[in-house]
Amino acid sequence: MARKLFFTLSASCLFLLCSISSYGAGKTVHPKAEIKVEYTYHEKFWRGSDGVIERAIPMLLLANNESSKFYCPNTEYRDSLESTPSGRAKARKILHSALRQYSSSGDRAVLDDIIAYKTFMYIFKDVAKSLITVYDKAGLTDFGCYTEPLDSQHWQIGDSVKTVLGYKCLVAEADYHGRHWTVWFAPDIPVQDGPWKLHGLPGLILEASEPSGQHYFLATGIETSHMDIVPIYPNVDYERMTRKELLKGRRNSLENGMSIFRAQTGVDLGVKDTPFSEEGRQYDFLETDYR
Repeated sequence: MARKLFFTLSASCLFLLCSISSYGAGKTVHPKAEIKVEYTYHEKFWRGSDGVIERAIPMLLLANNESSKFYCPNTEYRDSLESTPSGRAKARKILHSALRQYSSSGDRAVLDDIIAYKTFMYIFKDVAKSLITVYDKAGLTDFGCYTEPLDSQHWQIGDSVKTVLGYKCLVAEADYHGRHWTVWFAPDIPVQDGPWKLHGLPGLILEASEPSGQHYFLATGIETSHMDIVPIYPNVDYERMTRKELLKGRRNSLENGMSIFRAQTGVDLGVKDTPFSEEGRQYDFLETDYR
């Protein structure tokens, strides 16, 4: 059972996406989280001939009243491996082990669990600058980074009440980038933050859903924390782009991945692109206003 905590958070923590040097040459200082929230991101998406795929992705929110970072710990671990020669060697061993397991069992779940990235996104919020910074995959082999205003969600708080993780939560609703979100936030946890980009309510958002059922966030654990809010590992090149450019690139890679691969590598694997059916096109990203 989750331990119920009451937080009095200071506003003195500074937010830095990039590390800074202080207290002597070579020492890196990062902002400190005051709360760590575990979420499960439930996602449904369309994967060609496989149809609808459902997965539950463990996510973390590290936050104080000035800044936060929302990310998948497994993604960060794998990015950390790819950022050093020794880490890349370890990653290759993990890959080869997974391929051997798949070869002997034929179970694709082995590849999905061990090899496949469940998500590439990192979300940083900066209250002082009123900015959200997003790092994510932008295509078959491309990665992108963009910023956008932090104050673009307009919530309507309702009267309904429910309990999540032992906290009394109030309901709120907002339209955001093509979807209608219903969230439950806990006034007893005075952090104006939540999963993904959701934020701006007088309490931490513990649950969030949208009507199609494709995307759902649920908090599964909360604790005080002094973890560093560290920047991303520089293992890939992130191209500066707009939010809609990134989403359009991701969609194009889903619909034309094999054609893009042949054009980029000159290699023909003999696999054709699988056009999205009308049912498949109903499944979309967290934001749908890029179309």
